[in-house]
Amino acid sequence: MSENKVLNNKLKKFYVILFSLIILLIPIAFLFGIINDRESYKEEAIQNIEKSWAKAQILYAPEMILNIGKDKKNPKQALKLGDYNVNVNIKTEIRKKGIFKIPVYTADVVARGYFKNSYGTLKNIKSELTFDVTDPKGFIEAPEFRIGNEKFQTVDDNIYIKYLTTNQENIPFEIKYKLRGLNVLSVQPFGTVSKIKINGDWKDPSFEGDFLPTNRSVTNKDFAAEWSIPKIATIKTDISDLNNPSIIDKNNTVVVSVSLLTPVDNYRMATRAVKYAFLFLLLTFVAYYVFEITSQKNNPIHPIQYMLMGGALLIFYLLLTSISEFMPFLLAYIIAGLFTVGLISYYTYFVLTKREDFKFTILISVIMTLLYTFLYTLLVIQDLSLLIGSFILFVIIAAIMYATRNVEWYDEN
Repeated sequence: MSENKVLNNKLKKFYVILFSLIILLIPIAFLFGIINDRESYKEEAIQNIEKSWAKAQILYAPEMILNIGKDKKNPKQALKLGDYNVNVNIKTEIRKKGIFKIPVYTADVVARGYFKNSYGTLKNIKSELTFDVTDPKGFIEAPEFRIGNEKFQTVDDNIYIKYLTTNQENIPFEIKYKLRGLNVLSVQPFGTVSKIKINGDWKDPSFEGDFLPTNRSVTNKDFAAEWSIPKIATIKTDISDLNNPSIIDKNNTVVVSVSLLTPVDNYRMATRAVKYAFLFLLLTFVAYYVFEITSQKNNPIHPIQYMLMGGALLIFYLLLTSISEFMPFLLAYIIAGLFTVGLISYYTYFVLTKREDFKFTILISVIMTLLYTFLYTLLVIQDLSLLIGSFILFVIIAAIMYATRNVEWYDEN
């Protein structure tokens, strides 16, 4: 065989397929843009609900300031927070904005604890108790503040003033209020020991923040979670924070959080699926290429036909994204997969093989079904996706090598 031989037909077709795959990278990029646009529409819906309801809330720990007056330069002194107990009961509901469903909540909050009095006997000392949340618009009613059995007087929004006369080392307090928020509720642990309990009627909570619950229970109707956090676990590593250990830093705070997430974020899953789009195109095109070079019948597949099948494979991701906006992701995935496999199988039997090779049509249907099953497995089992993917790709390469074992690659006919 001459060293200057021309490329044979098999190699030419390989280059044509490779070029087609490169061209199809362009619509794959558009798919990412479309999914990002849909996700941005959802974010706009969330922001619109925030305007009329409230944002995700952080419940900051209360502070008590005494106007001691002994230090003229700094007459106000903050008391350290002792034991701090917070009980939150969440009632959820779904708010709709267009096609999007956003979980919101109303929280009944009771916070109890005490402040450490290191100044001995206090006689008619002016005290200011401050308390804050991320979005005060969420307050349904004015909070109730008590020192012992006495109520504070409200002055200047979130500042509560009382003239204290006491010799107690620990000054107890209680705060009760109802608060609305969206999707996430967080509590700041700031006491010597902070014990936090959050209960809710949501069946799919996500426990986030800086600490996981000490105890938790999740059923198909509700959840309950408890945290017990000592002060030492919340100390910042930045030495500047240690200069004022009684002052709460709202810009860099430690929190425990409950997120009312849906079990599957369809846009995140769709984005991850599109990342495998090129691999799907490659494997499908390779299957048809192997069919071409191993088939005893002369049924060449035109490059335009490869592009049409590639377009059908990419439309799967549009179907998946759009259908999952109205139903659970798994059901949307099954429907989109059935449509795509059905279309490709129909095209294979009636157009590519011209009704002459039913076995290959069945084979390609089985291959695509396995590929989509493989993809869904990768999407839902993130921790094992690399291991599973590696073994599956090894099996695929082995199958291709076996199928092409008798191919004469240097045959120029």
